[in-house]
Amino acid sequence: MQPHLKRAFIILVLVIIGFLFVRSFIVPESFGQYGWYRGDSVAELRDIPVGYAGSASCSGINNECHKTTYSIWVDSRHKTVNCETCHGPSEKHVIDTRVMPEPANDTREFCGLCHFKRAARPADFPQIDPETHGENLKCAYCHNPHKPWFL
Repeated sequence: MQPHLKRAFIILVLVIIGFLFVRSFIVPESFGQYGWYRGDSVAELRDIPVGYAGSASCSGINNECHKTTYSIWVDSRHKTVNCETCHGPSEKHVIDTRVMPEPANDTREFCGLCHFKRAARPADFPQIDPETHGENLKCAYCHNPHKPWFL
């Protein structure tokens, strides 16, 4: 074998050995326990506190707090958008009504995540051109998000 090929082969073997050595310190032991997944992350994710209560907690099924708003929302075009998408996590508010949730996000940019015109969206999906629609007003100034068909 040519001397320059021997050197290249030795360097390649040393790089592979070095890679495997470094990898043994970096990759967690539980990696690969469930395929391309770190097994320890299941317990870590389980321990993260959940702050969402779900739209049903606002509905009047268990309480009478937001029954009217829920009855309007459940028949609206926004019925697939969970209450907490706009209003934020509400578990603490459901447990203790004196704890007020964060105000709803009613910025143009937030509404625009779904409603600014994009070529990939279906043609029948309500879309607007943010440059010409609404004169930079908040969407909720004209549109009620609980009954979006109404102006």
